[in-house]
Amino acid sequence: MESKWYFFPGQNPENTKISDRAHALHITKPAWTNITEHLNRKKRIQEAIDKEKAHKEALKQGSESMTKEWVNSIENLRIKKEEERRERINKKKEDKIQMFYKMRAEQEVVRKEYVEKVKREVFRSTGYPKELTSALILSETLYEREKQKEFNEMIKQHEDEVRKEFHAQIVARDAQERKEDEEEKLKRFEERKKISQILKDQIVENETFKKAQSRARVEKETIDRINAAREEELIKEFEKEEKLKTRREMALERKKEIEIERKRQQLLAKETAEMEKATEFYSEAKQRIDCLLKIKEKEMREEAIQAREVLASKVGAIQEAKDAAEDERIAKTVAEKDEEDRLKAEAKALAQAQAARERIEDRRQFLERHEKEKCAEREVKRWEMLNRVKTQEALKEYEERAIKEKWKRVLEYRKELLEQMAEEKEVLKQEKEIEEIMSRVSFEEADKMFFDYAEEVMELAKKRKRSTYPIEKVIFEYKKMNNLVQKDRHCRCCKK
Repeated sequence: MESKWYFFPGQNPENTKISDRAHALHITKPAWTNITEHLNRKKRIQEAIDKEKAHKEALKQGSESMTKEWVNSIENLRIKKEEERRERINKKKEDKIQMFYKMRAEQEVVRKEYVEKVKREVFRSTGYPKELTSALILSETLYEREKQKEFNEMIKQHEDEVRKEFHAQIVARDAQERKEDEEEKLKRFEERKKISQILKDQIVENETFKKAQSRARVEKETIDRINAAREEELIKEFEKEEKLKTRREMALERKKEIEIERKRQQLLAKETAEMEKATEFYSEAKQRIDCLLKIKEKEMREEAIQAREVLASKVGAIQEAKDAAEDERIAKTVAEKDEEDRLKAEAKALAQAQAARERIEDRRQFLERHEKEKCAEREVKRWEMLNRVKTQEALKEYEERAIKEKWKRVLEYRKELLEQMAEEKEVLKQEKEIEEIMSRVSFEEADKMFFDYAEEVMELAKKRKRSTYPIEKVIFEYKKMNNLVQKDRHCRCCKK
């Protein structure tokens, strides 16, 4: 396959543009055949299909021409079944027509009966026949009124009897209650009297007991005062003896001190004399003697101080014992107070520790509860969102269903209205027919129908033993209205 440029007559490469030259494609026949076969593939397929269809049609026509005369061939059987089906359909149609004629005849009988019934109803619901019915109802009303009066009288009489009986019962009950009240008052008086006597006895007994108790209390208080005074005197005597004993001891100690002081003075004077005598001989030892004197004086002073301290210790022994007992009591009280404070401090520490633990536990529980509430709130929000989506879907579905049901009801109501309109048209048509029939009834027939109905109503009233005056009045008005009073024509119910 190759392409070449061609020139038209009078053209050459020098005076012709490339755009004005003709471009030709050279291709071999096998290649061109391949191209055209590819392009005509659908056409060849359609030709093969048409050829196959023509072959099948030829075979079908040959088969039909061959089986056309066969009795049990498929085509003949189909034709036979079709004819039988048509016969059945025609027979059903004929049966339906016969049934329609039969039903129409039956309906005609029913229609005539219905027309007669409607004629009677219309006749009895209009004009004087209606007044006859009203007269019968009036007679029934009068009868019921009389019976009601009798019943009211009977009820009134019964109520009077019940009232009298009730009044008698009230009087008897009042007398009985009065008697019971008097007995009850007497009984209460006796009980109060007994209670008053019991209270008096109780008061006397209480007074006696209080006096005895007061006397015993006074005697006990007197004895307690005497014992207290005696103890106080003994304590005073003991204290006095202690003071006297202390004074005697102090006097003895004072005497001893005076005697010691006198002996000391004597000894001191003796020693002074000896020292004065020895001074002459021992002048050089004066200093040493003075020192000895001072030492001796110091020792004597110390002895006096010790004696005074012994006396003071003896004098303050009792006070020290009291002070020791008081100190011991105070120490014991302080120890008990310290122990109580220690126990309170320990209890307070334990309470504070328990409170701290409880606060920690409460905080932990609060955090857990808060976390649970948050989770529950998140869950509730999630469910609310889901419910909101579902609610919107349900509302949308409900609205669509409501619109469909509303449209359905509208269609049903429309259908019902159309049916009612058709029924009303039918009723109007029947009423019109009845009016036409009634308009064709003669006056003689109308009189006959009225008097027959009047006789029926009269017989019914007599049978029930009701008043016939309203019915006779309507019959007389009918006769007067139709000019039948002068004529000798009466129904059996009007003959006296």
